[in-house]
Parts: sequence; structure tokens; C-alpha cells
Amino acid sequence: MAVVAGAALATATTSLQQDFTAYRVAGAAQRAGLDPYLNHLGSTEAPGLWDGVALFRHSRFLYPPLVADLFRPLAALRYLTAKLLFTLAMLGAWVGAALVVGGPRDRGVVLVAGALFFPLYRHFERGQIDLLLLLLLAVAWRWRTRPLLAGLALAAAIAVKPALAGVALVVAALGRVRLVAVALAGLVAIVGLTAVVDGPHRLREYALEVLPRAGLFGEGGTEEMLLPSARLPGGEDDGTTVMDGRVYRTGLWNLPAAASLPRLLAPETPSRLSSLLPFIVLCGLLVGAARRCAASGSDGEWLFWAAAVASVIASPAGWVMGLVFALPLAPRLLTAIGGRRWTAARAIAAGVCWVGVALPSPVSGLAAIAATGLVLVAAAETSR
Repeated sequence: MAVVAGAALATATTSLQQDFTAYRVAGAAQRAGLDPYLNHLGSTEAPGLWDGVALFRHSRFLYPPLVADLFRPLAALRYLTAKLLFTLAMLGAWVGAALVVGGPRDRGVVLVAGALFFPLYRHFERGQIDLLLLLLLAVAWRWRTRPLLAGLALAAAIAVKPALAGVALVVAALGRVRLVAVALAGLVAIVGLTAVVDGPHRLREYALEVLPRAGLFGEGGTEEMLLPSARLPGGEDDGTTVMDGRVYRTGLWNLPAAASLPRLLAPETPSRLSSLLPFIVLCGLLVGAARRCAASGSDGEWLFWAAAVASVIASPAGWVMGLVFALPLAPRLLTAIGGRRWTAARAIAAGVCWVGVALPSPVSGLAAIAATGLVLVAAAETSR
């Protein structure tokens, strides 16, 4: 744990944490009464309001409006202070998820697996929010027999990352209908709160413009969506970005960060079919396995976490950092492989998939393929 904490804090002081800066700029836009989904670089309203990375007319912020509101307080702080506080919060979420996920042995396995898990370090390097979602999902599963608590935790996770709706479908197929009903009610309440706090226009913008665009391109877009060259910063890109007078490295590792099956299917010309097909196939597979699991009365934990992993790799905006959702599978894999419950071939295949997710990927797409293997392992395990 000390190794991870040290690496996270060192990263926070040297790396731009380019995802966190997108969150913080969105919070600053909300504070200024501006649109958090637009790139304000070179604009007349706030020409200096830029995350240091975005080059499109739209911002890189893809989450619902209320999430931008949550970053308003951090937007009022100096950048280094804000990012250190955020990093400490994500460290706490990682430890909290490990404490919630199971018994003492499981907690230790999750923590040790995290220390040997590159996506966790990439998470801190990018300043992602997925560790908070991991904690919410861990709460939802741990207290699944208490629909109110678990449902609200699941609703909060889906509200931040709508792709996690696939987890709700698997939970419903496992027979936890009341839990999912509470989650749906929670989502309705969050939509209503968004309309009150941010206005119906911002809610419509997110539903009708941001989500459809992100569903095709993630945070990117077409050439027509790029900012005019006159608004782009001049000078050569030396791999650094200045924020609040301090120089940060824009990225620490020159390694592929994408973990998205839609990007593999159609890297240059995404379509609705290429974007939706991985979700439909993986979700259908997991829901079918969940129904068999519910009929047999067996534990559905494999499928719950597999659905969380599937939500990452089936999204056009799926990144390696989101694969921290696989960490709760580590105790299960250790028990199955170490206890020799599987054939040698199956144990080797599962181990190779885990290593493919855990280690830095030198080739684009390898992490997504390895994570798909883990999802298939989970579906096969619950079908026995």
C-alpha cells in the first residue's frame, strides 16, 4: 500500500493528470456560468479556461452535469493543491474498496494485486475517477441484501458513468430486482436534481449531444470538430503543460492507453453498429450466464465484476485506467487457480488474461483483448 501511495503522490506532483484537469476545468466552467462541454480555449468568454490537452470544439469532459458541479470546490483551489487532494481521495477509495470487497484474505489479495497492477498506476497518472466508482460498486455488491443502500450506490456509479448500466442488467438477471428498482429510482432522482441545479437545457445537451458523440468518438471527434487553428496554442509540443505557473509532464508513459473493443473494430470510421455491438454481445452473454446462475442458486460475484469490466472495454471511451474494476476478481482467480479447481489449460488461459490486463501493454488493443478473456472466464465459471 505504501508503494502505491508513494507512486500516486509522486505522479500527482509531476504529471498533468490530464483527465483530472478536464474535470477541474468543467467545474471552473460551471462556476463561471459557462458550458462545461465546450472547449473555451481562445474564446471571448474565458480564453484561458483550457485543460491543456483538448483540441476539439467540445471539451474532453464526458460525464453528466452534476459531476462537473462536484468539481466546483476543487476548481477554486490552485491546481497542485486540487490534484493532490483528488489523488488522496482516490487512494482512499482504493483502500476503501479493498476493505469492503470481502474478508481479510480477500482484502489483502486486492491490495497486493493493486500494487502489481499497471492500470492502477495509469489511473493515478491520468487522474481518473474510476476508483471512486470501484468503491461504489463494492458497496453495491457487499450489501446487495440491503436494496436501499446497494441500489443507491449502484445508481451513483451509473450516474457518473452511464456505461455501467450493463452492471444493473446483470444484477437484475441475478434476481436482485428490488436493488435494481432502487437504482432506477435513484437515477430518476438524479435526473430531476440535475434539471433543478443545472437546468433542463444542460440535461438536454448532455442527453442529445454529448452522449451520442461520446458513444461514437469517446473524447475525440472528426476533423470538422477541431478548433480553428487560430484558437490553438502556438509553439512546439515538448510534452509538458503549464498550469498555475508550474510545469507538468503531459504524460509519463508513451504506452497505449485505450482498452476499447469499438476502437479495435473501427478505429478510423466508427459507426453506431461498431460502437454498440461489443456491449450487446458481452451484456447478452453475461445476462444469460446470470440467469443460469440465479436458477442454480450459485454466487454471481464473478458476473458482477465481469460486467463492470465489460462496461469499460465495450465503450468507445474505454481506457486502461477503467480496468481497476477487475481488481475484485483477483481473490476469485487466486482461489480457482491455486486450489486447482480448473484444468491446466483453463488456469493458464485465465492467468495469461490477467497478466495481459495487469502489465503495461506495448500494443494497442492488447489490454481490451485480455480483459475480454477475463469476462469470458467469468461467464464460463458461472456456467459450470
